[in-house]
Amino acid sequence: MTKPLSIAIAGCGIAGLSAAILLNRQGHRVTVFDQFARPLPVGSGLVIQPVGQAVLAELGVLEAALAQGAQITRMVGYVSGGNGTALDARYDAGGKGRFGLALHRSVLFGLLLERAIAEGIKITQSARVLGAKTG
Repeated sequence: MTKPLSIAIAGCGIAGLSAAILLNRQGHRVTVFDQFARPLPVGSGLVIQPVGQAVLAELGVLEAALAQGAQITRMVGYVSGGNGTALDARYDAGGKGRFGLALHRSVLFGLLLERAIAEGIKITQSARVLGAKTG
């Protein structure tokens, strides 16, 4: 491994926490900065695609996410006004057991925050990031 870096991540959301966990596991010193007084999820539900589920497995939270989410095998969306299909995603067309994982953002956020804290990642709250310093 190369020399460990001191890495600052702006934002304690799903992406920031995921990056912090993976970088921490590579031996880097990671601090997550967030402008809020305490970390909170933002947004509503989402669907985790199979490739995203592989990332959740790497992060060590897939099993807990599966227990709290819902597997979906197909999503269909129609053009307003009845003018056809806009989306028809079939997850298991090849018979490989693939599915989308419908999950509320707050559940995923909570799993990642818990994992980051368990791994000793420093989270600095009430910190507004105004710029970057390199070198």
